[in-house]
Amino acid sequence: MKKIFIVALAATLLAVGCQKTEIINPVGNAIAFSTGLNKLTKASDADSTGTYNLQEQNFRVWAYGAYEDENTLVNEMNEIYDHIENLPVTYTTSWGTTKEYYWPGVGKDLKFFAVSADPTFLGTAGATSTTVDVTPGASIEEATMTVKGFVVDPNSPNEDLMVADFVQQNQDDKVVDLSFHHTLSKVEFVFKTLASTDTTKAAPQVFVQKILVKDLATKGTLTVSRDTAGTIATDSTKYIAKVVPVDFTWAVDTTSTFTADFSDDWLKTVSYPEGADSTAVLDTTAMELTVEPQTFTTWLMLPQTITGKKVEVTYVINKRQFTSIFALDKANLTAWTDNQRIIYNVTLAPNIISFNPTVEEWANPTNKEFQN
Repeated sequence: MKKIFIVALAATLLAVGCQKTEIINPVGNAIAFSTGLNKLTKASDADSTGTYNLQEQNFRVWAYGAYEDENTLVNEMNEIYDHIENLPVTYTTSWGTTKEYYWPGVGKDLKFFAVSADPTFLGTAGATSTTVDVTPGASIEEATMTVKGFVVDPNSPNEDLMVADFVQQNQDDKVVDLSFHHTLSKVEFVFKTLASTDTTKAAPQVFVQKILVKDLATKGTLTVSRDTAGTIATDSTKYIAKVVPVDFTWAVDTTSTFTADFSDDWLKTVSYPEGADSTAVLDTTAMELTVEPQTFTTWLMLPQTITGKKVEVTYVINKRQFTSIFALDKANLTAWTDNQRIIYNVTLAPNIISFNPTVEEWANPTNKEFQN
């Protein structure tokens, strides 16, 4: 009996040893990440490309088991895998993590979720985030993500919020390809003036000083789920398992609004022309307009309804200051949507009041004689 017991024990240890080799599998099977950006738009700085913003902000990733291992005492299905929770993935010359993470073994899928935003908003690296909730779902198609209380800072509206398509794959393709999407709206104001038609005098100089907007929402919660109109990619030449395209739904806090002066993008010092009388305080960081369109400012804003909302533009003609108010809901544009670039083209063409007097002859003269 003792010999049989020893043989049985040895066989058990051998089986466990083989299983551990399969689970840990440390040779050549580290998880790596690569990224792309769908529907690239200029957007950290709002004028920069999405790829630049992604590399500046980096991103956080969550990984959940999509398998169940009979040889372990723990549940792997839909549980955080190997502490990959709110894990920073950073960029130097390529994407990487501070330490290596390894695939769980042959045929064992993982579900991946990724968000790029300001690291402060995402919270302490590696800890459960208070702002991002991931529900891995019974299948990757049913997974959801919630980004709670995202705030656009009106004093620095350059923070991008990007979310990647949901990915499920295994070690047959060691690199996780994450395709990010913009979730905010990019709003751009472009100005120009018109050439003068009066060849007898110089055209007035026109300068834009600032843009003021009122009652725009700055805070909202984003729900991310499968885009049912999209196609789930299962092409084994690129994806080992599935890539689920995502859709965005914003719940905007309409009580959280602001009025802000957007002039942060234009810092060129200008010299105003001499001569015209003015009591206005002139901003020396204004933009002088030309007949060629120029971008004055770009913001990344929450997608929202803009019906009835207005923008106030302060500008200077020579040395006289003026204010004009324009509606944001132009040309049937009633809302800003996610990953949408909205360009407002504004033409400021001064029409100078001029005078051309004429003198008519006296009409119907009447002669009277006086005698004394």
